[in-house]
Amino acid sequence: MNPRKAKYLEFTHLEKSFPTPNGEPYVVVEDFDLSVAEGEFVCLIGHSGCGKSTILSILAGLAHATKGGVILDGREVTEPGPDRGIVFQQPNLLPWMTAQENVLLAVAAVAHGRSRRDKLEIAAHYLGLVGLADALHKRPHELSGGMRQRVGIARAFA
Repeated sequence: MNPRKAKYLEFTHLEKSFPTPNGEPYVVVEDFDLSVAEGEFVCLIGHSGCGKSTILSILAGLAHATKGGVILDGREVTEPGPDRGIVFQQPNLLPWMTAQENVLLAVAAVAHGRSRRDKLEIAAHYLGLVGLADALHKRPHELSGGMRQRVGIARAFA
């Protein structure tokens, strides 16, 4: 990180462990520190099971650290928020909903007070950004794997 740039995201002494049947904790992440400046691009690289997804789940507010913490834009991360999104390895789309309806789930969670028409337009906008303007009314089984992943990306943007 450039020392002159302010920290936008900071992981400090992050640890995550899970209980095991024998009572001993299974440590997945241990003493993880990372500072990221606003606009900086960072990749987490590591072998399967090393804790990458766990770290991202803590950042998203979907899991809690056993020790340490995460500060994002000056605020401690303690729960999910509309300022963060995750694109999962599997898109996890609801099969009975259209692409637009799947994205609308995220829009509805953050666009309180907006009309249904506005929410539909927002969902359509983000689907258009990922090249799926013509697939708004298709269900997941009608989309290719890559298209389903782009619906997940549109949902995260929304």
